Amino acid sequence: MNRQENQRLNHKLSKVKLAKIEKSLVNKQFKEWSLAVRNRDNNKCVVCGSSKMLNAHHIIPRENKDFRFDINNGISLCVLHHKFSLEISPHRNPFVFIFWLADKRNEQTNYLIDKLQELARQ
Repeated sequence: MNRQENQRLNHKLSKVKLAKIEKSLVNKQFKEWSLAVRNRDNNKCVVCGSSKMLNAHHIIPRENKDFRFDINNGISLCVLHHKFSLEISPHRNPFVFIFWLADKRNEQTNYLIDKLQELARQ
């Protein structure tokens, strides 16, 4: 292997290593965000009050980096209300969930709407 090939290989390895480090840091931030959301909600589902199998749900999808680690973009839900309930679930019935959120968590909903509008103006 000549010197130029060796440099390319080292550069590629560095990129792979950097990507792993970055992914590790993002995963740590997700865990911290999840813990902060659940702590804010007193470690209970905001719909039914259960403390079993609690999930921190992103209201605006976490792929949106402007909201990814914003605690106001999170809500604590038991597994039933997170994924399975036909009545109130962001995954099974998102339309109803948004109306529930606006009614029961008005301040949080308004914050998210204001921030979305602010970002749209930029």
